[in-house]
Amino acid sequence: MRERVTGCSSKNGSRVEVSKAIQLPIEVGAGKDREAQTLLADPARKLVLIQLRNGALLDDHSARFPITIQGVAGKGTLRVGNAAYPLAPGTVVPVDAHAVHSVKAEPAIAILVSFFRQAESQDGNDTTASFDSN
Repeated sequence: MRERVTGCSSKNGSRVEVSKAIQLPIEVGAGKDREAQTLLADPARKLVLIQLRNGALLDDHSARFPITIQGVAGKGTLRVGNAAYPLAPGTVVPVDAHAVHSVKAEPAIAILVSFFRQAESQDGNDTTASFDSN
């Protein structure tokens, strides 16, 4: 069953439906040195939680789509090309499609990677959500 979010609507006035709430970790727990979990995947977006432990490195790679990398727990460093960005909870770094990047845990980090597969809806309407202040 889908639940509607009160006070949330798209710019064209239609209501935005939420199928589930996703709980993110508040700390990097025990586990393998490198773990990835897909939290959401649909035609427009994908959310992946990646946890790196014991100084693990997610070596140079790129994504076909624009992404954001958000620090969720722990600390690490994101490298995009020659630039380095410290990652910690609350830090969000946008990364362009096809940009080579890597992540190093210092000593452990959990990151949320958001893939943006399309910028517009199929019907051309703006898909940006806005929240009422009530």
